[in-house]
Amino acid sequence: MTESNQLVLRVACVAVTLCVVFPLGQIVFYEVANVIGELPFNAIEAVVTATLGFGLFEVLFG
Repeated sequence: MTESNQLVLRVACVAVTLCVVFPLGQIVFYEVANVIGELPFNAIEAVVTATLGFGLFEVLFG
């Protein structure tokens, strides 16, 4: 598999994960927003999404 195909597949895996994590994040946000704040929550959500997306890539194509 070429390097550009791998990049496209990684971004696609992150996008698929994003479709699941962001709606769940909005539900969880109301529970934890008062404790940790909005900016740290958004940063955590972005890191979790990218990590799960890259993990999904490794599971499927690793």
